Amino acid sequence: MNMTDLVDAMQVGSSTAKKKRFDDLLPAEIHRVSAVDLLLEILTDLKEAEFWKFKWFLQLTQLQQALPQVPWSALQFSNRTQLVSMMWTTCGDRCLALAQEVLMDLDRSDLVEKLPLVTSSAKGKLSLMDFWPELKQKVKDMESVIKKLLEVLEDLTIQDVTDIRNALSWDSFVRPYLSLYWRLQGVNADLQETVLLLVQTFSQRPVDKMEELLSRMQRPDLEFALITSTGKKHVVGKRKSALVQKVATMAAVKALLLETFNRLNLDEFQQFRWFLQLTVSLEEFPHTRTWSPAEIQNRTDLVTVMVEEEGVGSVERTRSIFRVMNRADLLQMLPGSSAGRKEETSTEMDHSGSGSVEQDSSSWTKVDPELDGASPDQDPTYSLQSAAGHFECSVSGLRWFCREKVDFRYRFCSWDGHMERMESRGFRPAGPLLDISVLTGKVMEVQLPHWVCTDDVPESLKNFAVLHVNDCGDVLEKATRVTKTHVGLAEPVFSLLGALIHFFYHPRISCNTLMYYQPKTSYLKMRVYLIPPDPALKQLVHSRESSKGYEEIMKPRPDKPLKTGCGFSLQATVETARIQPPEITLRHDSQDPNFYEVFIENPEENFNLELLQTHSEKVWFCEIRKDDHPKAGSTEATGCSTETVTVKKEEEHFVDKHRETLIQRVRNIGPVLDGLLQKKVLLEETYDRIRSLPTSESQLREIFSCLRAADDCKDIFLSILQEKEPYLIADLQRKC
Repeated sequence: MNMTDLVDAMQVGSSTAKKKRFDDLLPAEIHRVSAVDLLLEILTDLKEAEFWKFKWFLQLTQLQQALPQVPWSALQFSNRTQLVSMMWTTCGDRCLALAQEVLMDLDRSDLVEKLPLVTSSAKGKLSLMDFWPELKQKVKDMESVIKKLLEVLEDLTIQDVTDIRNALSWDSFVRPYLSLYWRLQGVNADLQETVLLLVQTFSQRPVDKMEELLSRMQRPDLEFALITSTGKKHVVGKRKSALVQKVATMAAVKALLLETFNRLNLDEFQQFRWFLQLTVSLEEFPHTRTWSPAEIQNRTDLVTVMVEEEGVGSVERTRSIFRVMNRADLLQMLPGSSAGRKEETSTEMDHSGSGSVEQDSSSWTKVDPELDGASPDQDPTYSLQSAAGHFECSVSGLRWFCREKVDFRYRFCSWDGHMERMESRGFRPAGPLLDISVLTGKVMEVQLPHWVCTDDVPESLKNFAVLHVNDCGDVLEKATRVTKTHVGLAEPVFSLLGALIHFFYHPRISCNTLMYYQPKTSYLKMRVYLIPPDPALKQLVHSRESSKGYEEIMKPRPDKPLKTGCGFSLQATVETARIQPPEITLRHDSQDPNFYEVFIENPEENFNLELLQTHSEKVWFCEIRKDDHPKAGSTEATGCSTETVTVKKEEEHFVDKHRETLIQRVRNIGPVLDGLLQKKVLLEETYDRIRSLPTSESQLREIFSCLRAADDCKDIFLSILQEKEPYLIADLQRKC
C-alpha cells in the first residue's frame, strides 16, 4: 500500500520498547541500537521531499568519501527504517557522521544539534580525489559547468523550471533504471536541484543536453545565452557549494569511467558486459537490484547505472574486469583498489607486500663484468658469469638469483622510441633500459635497478611495472618485488627490460650532474646537465659533447633525491656569470636532454655552482677550481704569457700522443678525409693522392705528415675524429 509514514510511526513507537531491553545486550549491540534509534528519530522529522533529498545527498556523500554505497535501486524507494538499516550495514559507526553532513546539505542544522558532538569527526576524512589525482581537475571542470548553467538560467520562471523538469522526466522515463524521473518528482526539484540532477545524469554532455531542452522549449534567447556565456563566477553559498562539489564528483567519475569504456571496440564492450553479468549474478548483494547488464546496450547508460548502484565500488569492479580482459592500458587510467577501502583498513599493514617496499635482506655478492670488444659504432656490451647464489653487477647494479651457473650479457639502451608509447599507457621510465641475453643456465629472479625514492610512492608494488619488449611488441609485466633500489621479476624471460613507474606520481629521483667546458678559450664556457643516472643517457651526452670538443669536469652528484616535474635553477657565486636558461624542469629526456650554459669572462678565482629548487631551496653545490678547467679561462688562450706559451708549445698534442693507436684502429678513413677537405685542412690534389693509397694505415700516416706542427689543423683533425669515432676517442681520453 506504500503507507511508509504509518510503518515509520510504528517503528518509532517500538524503539521505546527496545531501549528497555538494553540490559540484555552487549556494549557493542547497545551502541548499534542507540545509533539506529537516534537516526530513525531524526529522519522521522523530515518531510517527504526532504527525505528524498536526504537519500540523494547520502548517495553523493558516500561516493565522495570513497565509502561503500547503498545501491540507488534499493535506496530510492526505501522507507526510513530500511534506510537506517542499510546505512548501518554499509557504514557502521560512521552513519551518524554521514547523517550530520547530509543534514547540513539540507540546511537542517536544528536536527544536527540532536546528534552527538563526536560525530563531527567525519570532517577531514579521505575523499575519492585523494586516491584518484586525475579526478581533481575533472571535478573542477564539472563545477564550472554547473555554475555556468545556474548563472544563465537564474532568471527562469517557476513554469520554465517545471517545463525543464518534465522534459527530463520524460527522457529518462523510458529507461526507468536511471531513476531520474522519481528523483525529480520526489524532491520537487527547484532550479538548482534540476541542474544538479541533469549534470549528474548527463555527465558527458550536460551543456548540450540543456541546449537541447531549451530548443524543445522554444527558448532561443536562453539557448544563445548558454552558448555565448563567459562563465562568470557564480555566487553559491557555503553548504550549496559543498553540494555542487559532490554532484561534480559523481559526474566526473562517470565521465572518466566513460573515457575508458570508449576505448573498447564493440566486441570488447560486449565482452565487458558479459564479464559484468557474471560478477553481478555470482556475487551476493544485500539488496535487490532492478537492473541487469544484459538490458543496457550503450556505454553511457552502463556507466551511469554502475556508478549510481555501486559508487566507488564501480571503479574497482571495472578494474577487475579489465584485468581479466588483459587491458593493462585501461587499468592505468583508473585508481588502485585503495579507493574502495574504508579508511580504517587502508592504514593496515599489507603483509603480502602489495603495498610496501621491501628492504634488501639478502647478501649480494658484487661481480665485475667484462667489457666485450665491440665495434666503435655499437654500444658497449658487458659479459657476466656466476655460480649459484645472489649477485650484483658492479657496473649496472643489476641483481640476479640463480641455483646454477649462469652466463649472460647485457648492454644499456636508450629509452628513445619507447617513452612515448609508455607515457600513452600511463607510465614513465624509472630506471635504465637493459638488453639482457642469457647464454647458459637459468635465472630464478632478476632485479632491475631504479632511481625512484620509494617513500613518495604509495603501494609501490602496484605502481611499479617492468617494460618487456619482445618480437610481439611491448608488454607491461607486473613486478613481483619492489625494494628501495630495485624492481624484481620472478622467473623472468629476458629481452629488453626496464623499470617503469605510474605516470600519476612525480616522485623524487636520484640525479647526476654532468659538466663540460670548452677548452682553448680566454673565457669559461660550461654546459651543466641534470639527468637521472641512466648510463645510456650519460653516454649520449658524453659522446655529443666530446664530438664538439668539450671536456668533462668530474664533480660529485646531488646527495639527496630531487623532485621530478619541478623547476631547478643554477647559480654561480661570481658576479660576471651568465647562465641560461633561468630554469630547467627535471625530467627524463632520452634523446635531447636540456642543459644550463654557464659563461664567465676571465674567471680569476674559484667559485661555487649552486642548484636551487624553485629559486629558493639549495639542493646541491660544488666548487669549481681553476685546475678544473686548465685549458680555458686563462691567459694561455690569448698568448699573453711567455711561460704559458712555452708550456703549450712543449705539451704534446692529443693526436700526436696517440698517433700509433689511431693509425692502427681508425678504419673508416673516407669521412675523415671528407671532413679535412671541407675544413680546408687538405687541398683537393692532396685529398685525391691520399685516397689513392692502398691501406688505411698508409692513408693515416700521410694525413699525419700533412698536419706536421700545425696545432690548429690537429685540433680540426681531433674534432673530426671525435665526431666520426666517438667511442675510440672516449676510450683514449679515459686512458690519459
